[in-house]
Amino acid sequence: MQDHQRTIDIAPGAWPDFPLPLSEGVGAQVGSMLYAGLGTAGLAWYGLDAALPNATWRRLADFPQRALSGAVAAAVNGRVYVFGGISAGDDGLTRQRDAIYCYEPESDRWQQLPGHLPVGLLGASALAVDSNTIWFFGGYNKPQFDDFHRAYESASPVEAEQINRAYMSRTIGEFRWNDHVWAYQVDRGEWLDLGGVPHWPNCKSGLISTPDSLFLVGGEVKPGLRALTVKQARRDHGSPFWLPEQDLPAIDAAGAQEGIAGAFTGLVGGIPVAAGGTHFPGAWRQYEEGQLFAHAGLRKTWRTEIYAEQQGTWRCVGQLPQARANGLAFQVGEGLLLVGGDTQDGQPCQNTLLLTATLQVTE
Repeated sequence: MQDHQRTIDIAPGAWPDFPLPLSEGVGAQVGSMLYAGLGTAGLAWYGLDAALPNATWRRLADFPQRALSGAVAAAVNGRVYVFGGISAGDDGLTRQRDAIYCYEPESDRWQQLPGHLPVGLLGASALAVDSNTIWFFGGYNKPQFDDFHRAYESASPVEAEQINRAYMSRTIGEFRWNDHVWAYQVDRGEWLDLGGVPHWPNCKSGLISTPDSLFLVGGEVKPGLRALTVKQARRDHGSPFWLPEQDLPAIDAAGAQEGIAGAFTGLVGGIPVAAGGTHFPGAWRQYEEGQLFAHAGLRKTWRTEIYAEQQGTWRCVGQLPQARANGLAFQVGEGLLLVGGDTQDGQPCQNTLLLTATLQVTE
């Protein structure tokens, strides 16, 4: 019996590097145009036409307000919509933003749209499901997040340590992250609550879309603790229809898996793929032993594994040349273009990698 599997090929340097180190930014794709910026790039916004030979990134209109980090974006009907994110206020303190911005490629202009986010969407994943609707999954609790940063950033070093420990030493459920799927209707600027999810809400999940399904890969379930599974839902309904969760495979001989957050995700040769990400080795063991500050004393680790969903199972099918996370991924033909991100210890990078697939047939 023949078994058909795909291996992942990596082509560094096949596409131009991003002009600036880019991590925690946003990106979206309109036809062959790739748009990216914000995050560590500040107000900068760039475009690249993937259909042109020898394409290069071109500087476009700057973002019009304070530089945002960790916002979420999606492209609908030829426009790019940017939601939430964090920035410092006039008092210098970090807080979540609840505004909505629209970038119009034809006029190369930004505008802030009326209305506000119904929940905190920092760390959320977004999917344009049709020419008028964007779905959102996850998101940090805005009141909790803002209150924590107000106290932490105003405190003395000793007080800050105490505030941080108290904040982190809570159960998964006490963080009260967004556990509903929200839909934004672009034409009316309205929000619809599509109902709750059957799992702990995940932030910084990688989202993959196929014609009839979506996958949410890993993500955090609380600070320092990653989801160990991939969530899958049918998307051919008015709201997601959730299927049984799928396990990420073990990454060592001992059978350990700590999950991943901030991975690069998309389709490679039509196959769902997740590459890189971060986690804290040992965090799940500490949490299960009752240490609610699960990542206390542990080092955040960037990963190289490339996972692919094949025949209903997620497998490790390769390795990135360098551990990497928190960047952008674009569909370029049958491949997946990784742009920016950061490497071990959170150093932002500029280089790009192209992931492609080769079909292998074994007896």
